[in-house]
Amino acid sequence: MNKTITPLEYWSNVWTEGVIRFHQAQYNSQMTAYFNQFDLTNKTVLIPLAGKSKDILYFLERGAIVTAIEFCEQAVVDFFTENKIKFTKVGNCFKAKNLSFYACDFFNFHTDTSFDVLYDRASQVVFGKNDRPKYFDHVLNMVTSKSLILLFSVDHAGDPDYGPPFKIPKTEIMEAYKNKGITLTEESTTTEVGSEKMQAAGINTLITFTLKNPNPEITLTQS
Repeated sequence: MNKTITPLEYWSNVWTEGVIRFHQAQYNSQMTAYFNQFDLTNKTVLIPLAGKSKDILYFLERGAIVTAIEFCEQAVVDFFTENKIKFTKVGNCFKAKNLSFYACDFFNFHTDTSFDVLYDRASQVVFGKNDRPKYFDHVLNMVTSKSLILLFSVDHAGDPDYGPPFKIPKTEIMEAYKNKGITLTEESTTTEVGSEKMQAAGINTLITFTLKNPNPEITLTQS
């Protein structure tokens, strides 16, 4: 990332230019395979740095009550427009049935309650090493050891200052959660070819890993 611009400026440019390689037209298959095991009816779900992800629709279809946060308002508007969902807007919050979608800096979002579910689609890779402790502290103030958690992150062989996506050892995330009394275990690891920009920086492969908490207090679905 160009060090003369902030992460917010970087991602604003990404959305403005339409360079959204990470956006998928379908539900994430690992997400559905995992969450299909649980009864999400009336469970509160937090999705930080959500972009315009269709994964939001999955949780709504499962009967959950979703709070999504995305600093780029254009991405939020695109989500409602592309999915033909009517909304009302109050301040920076776009509201629809069982969905509150905030267009704001994640660090400016605050709540007095904890969420039943955290679905983190690699939001931490936006932040460099010096900013990640602040991110972990903020998100971990919104969940407990009883929450159902599934998060994605990435690692690569590039320079630690290259990003986003910034490389994050899985041990760093696991330790941050452990410090808050939450144990995470590895669900899966996959390897894919890096983007053209990454390959130009000498990063040929991108490792995506998924972490979960093994003992959430949410009822399993009936088989």
